[in-house]
Amino acid sequence: MPTTIESFVKTLESEGVDAGRKAAEKIEAEAKKKAQTIIAEAKQTGDQIIADAQSEAEKVKARMNSSLELATRDAILQLREKLSGQIDIVLKANVEKALNDETTLDQVLREVIPAYAKAGTKTEISISQEMKSRLLETTLRELAHALKNQDVQMNTRHSLAKSGFEYKIEGSTVEVSTDSVTSLLTEMIDPELQQFLAKATEAKA
Repeated sequence: MPTTIESFVKTLESEGVDAGRKAAEKIEAEAKKKAQTIIAEAKQTGDQIIADAQSEAEKVKARMNSSLELATRDAILQLREKLSGQIDIVLKANVEKALNDETTLDQVLREVIPAYAKAGTKTEISISQEMKSRLLETTLRELAHALKNQDVQMNTRHSLAKSGFEYKIEGSTVEVSTDSVTSLLTEMIDPELQQFLAKATEAKA
């Protein structure tokens, strides 16, 4: 059967439509495949970004915790230093006042010297020239008389350049001054200060 121009045109049109449809389907399939690939890659990238962000957040948190611990430790050390300084100032002022008080010094001399004096020994007591008074001179005379009865020879000097007194016995020199008494009292207070700061640290934590 001879092919007419009309039928030939229809055939071309039909084949063209089929070819176009197939091409469109192919393009659509490839587009879907490409889109799925893009979505998968985007999800993978997003997951990695989230993981990196979480990791960095943990690092920042660790650094912050470390910095906080250091800051807390430094603050406690500074607090202890300031408290110790204030305690030292208060103690020195009160010790200085006590050692410059004739009545207090009289009592201390009467209690301390006999406690360390031993029979057959010599002791030398030094006080400052400023503390030379009728009361202390009387105290020292009575003390020398009492020690003599214990077979202890006592000499008195007024050569000390600070508050308090100094005594020598059996080759050893003991200083009862503002600095020495303050140092002793500070050592007694320090354990309580340590305990206070430890409790403060626990409460902070």
